[in-house]
Amino acid sequence: MFYLIMFLFFVTLPASSKPFIDPPFADRLFPYVRYEEVWRGTPAASSDVAVPNFVIVVGKDDDPSLIRAASMITFYIGNWVEDANVNVSVYRDRKFPRMIYTDDEVKDKKNINLIVVGNKNKFVKKYGVTFKRPTIKVIKDGLRYIMFVGGRDTEETLKAVNYIANIRLAFKGGAYSTFFSFVKLRGMIERGEFTSAIDLIKNPRGISACGRNMSIALGLGVTRKWSEKMKKMVKKRNIIIYRKLPEALEKGDKEKAVALWEEAMKTCYRCHQGIGIPRVRKFVPPENIHGRHQRIAKSFGLSCTVCHKEFTKIRGYSE
Repeated sequence: MFYLIMFLFFVTLPASSKPFIDPPFADRLFPYVRYEEVWRGTPAASSDVAVPNFVIVVGKDDDPSLIRAASMITFYIGNWVEDANVNVSVYRDRKFPRMIYTDDEVKDKKNINLIVVGNKNKFVKKYGVTFKRPTIKVIKDGLRYIMFVGGRDTEETLKAVNYIANIRLAFKGGAYSTFFSFVKLRGMIERGEFTSAIDLIKNPRGISACGRNMSIALGLGVTRKWSEKMKKMVKKRNIIIYRKLPEALEKGDKEKAVALWEEAMKTCYRCHQGIGIPRVRKFVPPENIHGRHQRIAKSFGLSCTVCHKEFTKIRGYSE
């Protein structure tokens, strides 16, 4: 429930309080998750499941507090993903998933993305990374993405870790949960699954993972820098999602529910695409993560053009 509140609170802080992000938006575009088949060979087998797409690396000689801080990253990625990428073979071979390694232990993981915490490790030295303040730096080496989370000392590194865990990953998990649930909601309406649709709206890990945060953020004054147009757009979206749409679903009025869903989608587009109001999202989301919504829609028999029409026909992953 607090994903957006923390994010909006953070973006209102003075620039000097924020980590330096190199390149811009690198913290938002890093491939934190991927989709896999899990529990293969069992009745619980599932495909297209979000699993972690990185491991964390700390220097074996670094401050122990950094290892404890790194556990916050594992906590919030755990709130985003749906499985730790577990299969029967993992248990058979006793190779249980780990998220945190020392720089010595990670030698055999040459093609796995890394989040490297601290400045006393072999990767910082290998790639010549330096820190002048709390910093998030992302580079690509072959097929691997490496995120460096550090600072000049332990205190600055902890600030950078706190940002990645408590701000960025916490927000990402809530945002994607909301987005995918919103697409699933349209499919449920199409099939007449009205009771399940209402439950999805109310679920704190469904639609409410983000929308409710906007209401709370408004009440706390976090959005004081927003224009009146933006505030009205958020209020309109919340009235549709939390009042008008559930009422239509309770009455079993599919036609009205579809119309309201589409109206809610338009409010999302106005913020994300900057239609009639300043654009809130300044980057193009990574297709390999964002594109899952297309597969969700397809699973309900919905084509792209069922949802994308009029000014919401804008789609794709290029400007």
